[in-house]
Amino acid sequence: MILERIDRDLTSALKEGDQFKKEALRYLKSVIQNATIEKGRSLTDEELISLIQKELKRRQEASDAYAKAGASEQARNEQAELSLLQGYLPTQMSEDELHQFVAGYLAKNPQLSGNVGQTMGAIAGELKGRADLGLVAKILREGQSG
Repeated sequence: MILERIDRDLTSALKEGDQFKKEALRYLKSVIQNATIEKGRSLTDEELISLIQKELKRRQEASDAYAKAGASEQARNEQAELSLLQGYLPTQMSEDELHQFVAGYLAKNPQLSGNVGQTMGAIAGELKGRADLGLVAKILREGQSG
């Protein structure tokens, strides 16, 4: 489903002459194609989400590096690509929603309370693609120290 949407958007960008979107989506398609070849099969939507999240992280790191180096135009370009790619991910949970989810999860699984690593492993599968797992880890650590 995600791949079909990327294909539609790429076709649309080609027809409209949207150079920025065309280049960003072609790059994403090449990353997807390389992963498909590496796996020897088509990627699932969950794998595509994971791949897009990795690309988002790369864009954010590149944007930060450009900004630090004073290359504001390149930093803005990376941020624009980041925004474009975020559109292909499921809606992310807010920080408040994550706090509620983690609290509810720990209430149902009190044996995991106090062990960030085990809790992250258990929660990650349920939240994959719907939340920033770095933020989840931060919430868990705060809960431990708070």
